[in-house]
Amino acid sequence: MSPGHFLARDFVSSLRRMLRVAALLLVIPLAGCGGAPKPPPKPPQPAPIAAEPEPEPEPPLDDAPMLDVVSAQPTEILLDGKPIGTTPITGRKVAPGTHEVTFVDPERGNRTMMVTLEPGDAKTVQSDPPPSIQETGGGGDAKSDKPSEGK
Repeated sequence: MSPGHFLARDFVSSLRRMLRVAALLLVIPLAGCGGAPKPPPKPPQPAPIAAEPEPEPEPPLDDAPMLDVVSAQPTEILLDGKPIGTTPITGRKVAPGTHEVTFVDPERGNRTMMVTLEPGDAKTVQSDPPPSIQETGGGGDAKSDKPSEGK
């Protein structure tokens, strides 16, 4: 045999070994597949948004009671525990009966009032915050509006 023949045989033998290794490298990852592909991950859910006022279902009668809610400062209002908006609220139709009106005040605490409405009624619920205590400067006695006597 010629020396070129040995080189070709060595080349073919080396090529066969490389093909076996390549085939093995392709088969190993496929063995780990295990079947159906995994579903894509679910996108993250957005954070809940603050509850928006829900419109109260209107009673079927035209003589539905009407409610006005007012306060000195704009205040969030809950009607029977559900947000209905910010004061002033006018002409809110409600079902006849007793309702809980809550003025939301994170600084001083919520104020809740009960109101009973009959068909055809129109009522106003008003709440003003209690006056704040104001201190006078100077550290002296409180001043009186009465004129001093004996001078």
